[in-house]
Amino acid sequence: MLVSMSRLHYHPSLLLLALLLFAGGCQTPPAASPQPSPVVPAELAQVNAAVNRQGRPCPGDLCLNDWPDVADLDWLTAWDCKAYAVAKADRLIHLGYHPDRLEYVLVAGPPLRVAHAALLVDDRWVLDTGLRCQVCTLEAFIGGTTLQGRLPVADLPYARRALRRRSAS
Repeated sequence: MLVSMSRLHYHPSLLLLALLLFAGGCQTPPAASPQPSPVVPAELAQVNAAVNRQGRPCPGDLCLNDWPDVADLDWLTAWDCKAYAVAKADRLIHLGYHPDRLEYVLVAGPPLRVAHAALLVDDRWVLDTGLRCQVCTLEAFIGGTTLQGRLPVADLPYARRALRRRSAS
């Protein structure tokens, strides 16, 4: 679902979510207690592994102040969780996944030092860079942290524009 600029302007909760997503750093949540793992779709595991090898990982928790555009990925010297999530969404869209099936998710809170973002597919599967979760269910990804927000992939450009307008005023 696309959110128009006027709708985003009148929904402070969407703007708050966008701010959280832009302010989020990256840190992989620690391993959750072992639980039986559902069978991960092979295509998602392959895309996740390929993209995780594609970028050069950020040496710290946060490398980028903003969510990159797909076109920015080639020139970035290091990728944080936001760049990996954008690259994974782009790869899945090129494989035929409709953008409505994809969302960016953000978790925060103890034991994390900073917020962490990943890509959610079909409201179930999280594609991540972390040691505890490469491809896992949303529940396993959240673990002991708090889900801070979800943003449909198609809405990211609108959120960027709204934040730029807000910071310019």
